[in-house]
Amino acid sequence: MSSHPNRAESALSANRLVFLGTGGARFMLARQLLATAGMWVELEGQRLSIDPGPGALVHAVCRGFDPTTLDGVLLTHQHLDHSGDINAVIEAMTLGGSRRRGTVFCPDDALGPNGVVHGYLRDYPDQLVTLAPEHVYRLGALEFTTTVRLAHGVETYGVRVQTRDGTIGLLTDTAVFEGLAEQYMECAVLIVHVVLLEARDNIPHLSVREAEEILGIVRPEIAILTHFGMTVWRAKPWKIAERMAQALGLPVIAAWDGMVFDVAARQPLRKRKRPPA
Repeated sequence: MSSHPNRAESALSANRLVFLGTGGARFMLARQLLATAGMWVELEGQRLSIDPGPGALVHAVCRGFDPTTLDGVLLTHQHLDHSGDINAVIEAMTLGGSRRRGTVFCPDDALGPNGVVHGYLRDYPDQLVTLAPEHVYRLGALEFTTTVRLAHGVETYGVRVQTRDGTIGLLTDTAVFEGLAEQYMECAVLIVHVVLLEARDNIPHLSVREAEEILGIVRPEIAILTHFGMTVWRAKPWKIAERMAQALGLPVIAAWDGMVFDVAARQPLRKRKRPPA
């Protein structure tokens, strides 16, 4: 149970994104210089855990959120830095299976023989929904659409979430491919996972330059960079975002652990503390 009930039970009238962790990929996962806890979002009256990687449950509680109030879990793909805490979050959402509630959205391979959702948990949620490409899904008043299957090592989908404050795009882990940017046209807010400082042919993740090229095509009202690998972290993501914003002529921010983003205002609720030099 949350130790900060006022924060945990804050009114859901505002659409907001909470970045519990902004680290990604294996080396950041191992060292935890940035948390790998994914996102907690409150959109259109629904609470949703997105890509609950290692530490998601603890970081949610420590930041004043109550996982037993979640309405759903969205898993873009089953890699460990996205799914490490999915079973713990399902347990919390359903009070250990004592009440059937919530919906889990995940790719089909997350449920297969080598999947990440434990078999004994699969009857705990109200619904277990497998994702398919370019399909519309609903959770209460919240509606989101999957992209085409992305170019990653396992079954992976990005999403576009429709809200009264505009469309929010989540561009998760993928190699760049023709038509990728077009999947996110007309997104007002675009969240981009940027793991690599420089592109590498054998690693299916976006680099800084590839992310910049995509943003130059989509041109959202604001872009949020997150899911940083070690090379990006060492290059200081906030400085990368500043240079990208200047080059593109549009707002680009680097998320930080614990950042709360107000979707309507298109800005974090608080400024980041001065980062290290």
